[in-house]
Amino acid sequence: MNDRLRILQRQPRRISITLSYHVHEALLQRSEEEGRSMSNLCAFLLEDALRHNGQPMTTLPAMNLMNGVHSSPDNRVRQRTPF
Repeated sequence: MNDRLRILQRQPRRISITLSYHVHEALLQRSEEEGRSMSNLCAFLLEDALRHNGQPMTTLPAMNLMNGVHSSPDNRVRQRTPF
């Protein structure tokens, strides 16, 4: 497999999900508080949940490739909040 093909396979993927009104509102509020886009917050929360639930790290990147960050904008550890 050539290098170009390997790089293309690692590009971020887009998904579409349906959320309840309350989950959407909670995500919107948190994204505004943290100064993130909702998309970035959702990607961060999903990656964080997979890491903390023992998923194999071989396929999970060390950071969010869409914008190069993994932590919150102020670099504080945040407790998970139930939706």
